Amino acid sequence: MGRNSFNFTQSRLSDLRAVAPGKRDYYYDAKVDGLVLRKSDTGAMSFWAYKWRDGKNIRINLGRYEPDAMQIPAFDDDPLQVLGNNPGLSIEHARQLAAAVIMQVTAGKDPLAAKRGTEGITLGDLFKEYLHGYAIEHCKTWKVIEECFYRYLDHWKTRPVSSIKRSEVQLLVNKLGKENGRATANRTVELLRAVINKGKQWELVDCENPATGITKFKLKHRDRFVFAEELPRLIEAINAEENQEVKDYVLISLYTGARKMNVLTMRWADVDLDNAVWRIPDTKNDTAQTILLTGPELEILKARFESRTSFEYVFHSKNTKSPHLTDPKKGWKRILKRARIDNLHLHDLRRTLGSYMAMTGASLSVIGNALNHKDVSTTRKVYAQSAHEAERTAREVAHKKMFEKPKEEENKVVELDPHRSVEF
Repeated sequence: MGRNSFNFTQSRLSDLRAVAPGKRDYYYDAKVDGLVLRKSDTGAMSFWAYKWRDGKNIRINLGRYEPDAMQIPAFDDDPLQVLGNNPGLSIEHARQLAAAVIMQVTAGKDPLAAKRGTEGITLGDLFKEYLHGYAIEHCKTWKVIEECFYRYLDHWKTRPVSSIKRSEVQLLVNKLGKENGRATANRTVELLRAVINKGKQWELVDCENPATGITKFKLKHRDRFVFAEELPRLIEAINAEENQEVKDYVLISLYTGARKMNVLTMRWADVDLDNAVWRIPDTKNDTAQTILLTGPELEILKARFESRTSFEYVFHSKNTKSPHLTDPKKGWKRILKRARIDNLHLHDLRRTLGSYMAMTGASLSVIGNALNHKDVSTTRKVYAQSAHEAERTAREVAHKKMFEKPKEEENKVVELDPHRSVEF
């Protein structure tokens, strides 16, 4: 096989050289003849099976290289079950699947023939129907839904829905919960279930929904906001951020308390700089919201207007996939690291404004209007969250009263009247 032939191990594959732009490198396993690893210039690695038959070089894509990939229990009995699904494969999984594929090819069979045209609509095609036939018209967060699908379910887009097994979905949920967070894992399986249920309703799918009966993660209600001792560090870290888009986005989020998607999609047409008003025509709770801008917010927006690169979005994106800024996770991580703050999400900035309004005496109705709450119970939670901070401040005042002696009392000199008797 030449100099690129060696015994595949995790350490050897992790040490492979970078690929030149526009090129692909191929490596051959010395243990299973016909198993090849292809590495692209993006760093992505995939396994392939190669076999010469009747003077032709037959190549079959086995799946992506994932060192810690897990498979369904039936994989050991019939590895061909996952063929054509672009599964994640460990080295040993790839060897098992390659051996089964090469055996089929050697016998003159097409390992993929049995799956073609017999298993119905693919998940990718069904999602497109779901997105354009339902979500865009009925879901305010359809862009978030689209991003979730292509980020966490994209590797199944070429699979027939009927081929996806419940055990695979459970393994995916467990993996996402560990690597991307429990909320992400739950949200992903809920999306998958909704897409397939809609397919069943439209009679595009006639199999059972593999996303039902999945064990999801228990989530705790999040009540985090920026505490008083953290706030100066956070402000300092935001001001030190070199990326102006990220810096302005975080400050506007903190000042206005608006929802993340509303800030990301903020349009110049909805901002009246002369009258200091930002009108959000469509929010999560199906109502418009008017935000009266304060001095700092106006200063940021006026500076952005003077240097704008887009006449549509306030936070314009150079990314061709989106005309506006998307979730700036890397910039937010830089800010948190600089501020030495843990476990703080961008959405917590919205909760922070409400909490500080409560601590400074704002009423429930004022806070509810400021945060565009549809249900007063949501606003009450803000009061409950800020109560802990207010309680601490009250305790500190009480401690000072209880344990600290006034300075004038400490320095006071008591003179005794020599003619007055003192009883002891």
